[in-house]
Amino acid sequence: MIIAGILFLAGMLIGLSGGYPAILLASAVVTAAVFSIWLIHGELDVFSLFIWIGYMFALQSGFVLGGYLGLPADDG
Repeated sequence: MIIAGILFLAGMLIGLSGGYPAILLASAVVTAAVFSIWLIHGELDVFSLFIWIGYMFALQSGFVLGGYLGLPADDG
């Protein structure tokens, strides 16, 4: 849960400041890091794939929220 929260905040910061290339790079880095750690420790199984999906959802939802909050206000 802590890692998902950190990924959500990282995605929000990327959404506020970066763009699509930054979130694609962050997703690739997280995927490579998580899978390499799981392979080294021998913990890669089906449940790990669900955890990875949760990590990606946290990162991407933070990106969407950050992009929304970064929009200029429409004062009508």
